[in-house]
Amino acid sequence: MGGQSGARGVLVADDEPLLRRLIDRVLRGRGFEVTAVGDGDAAIACITAPGSEKLAVAVVDVGMPPRGGAAALEAILAQRPDLGVIMISGVSPDLALRELLSTWGGVFLAKPFAPDALVRAVEDALGASAARRHKSPSASGRSVGE
Repeated sequence: MGGQSGARGVLVADDEPLLRRLIDRVLRGRGFEVTAVGDGDAAIACITAPGSEKLAVAVVDVGMPPRGGAAALEAILAQRPDLGVIMISGVSPDLALRELLSTWGGVFLAKPFAPDALVRAVEDALGASAARRHKSPSASGRSVGE
C-alpha cells in the first residue's frame, strides 16, 4: 500500500479475460493491489464486500455484461462515491457516458491503450478520488490516450 492518497486498490471489471489479465499484470507491476472481475454484477458485489475499503479506483469496460459498464458504474458509485473512475472502450463515449464521467471527475481510456497510459489514468483517478474525499465531486472528466 502507500502512495499519495493512501489506498491503492484497483477494481478492474472487463469481460475480456486476456485484457483483464493484462491490466492486472501492468497494475500489479506498478505496485497496485488489483481485484479483477468479468462482469458488472461481480464488480458491484466487490464494492459491498468486506475489505472493499482498500479499493480506490474502478476501471470498468463500457460494453461489459449484463447491463453495460455505465449502469454498473452508476451502481458502484451509489455505494462508493469516493472511488476514482476510469471507463475503457474501443468506441468513443456517448453523451450520457461523457456526462457521467464529467460528474464524477472520471477518465475515459480508449482501447487499445498503452500500459503507460493505463497507469497515468489510474494515477489521475487516484488523485480525483482523494480530492472527492475532501470535497464534492469535481467536473473534470477527460480522456486519456488513444
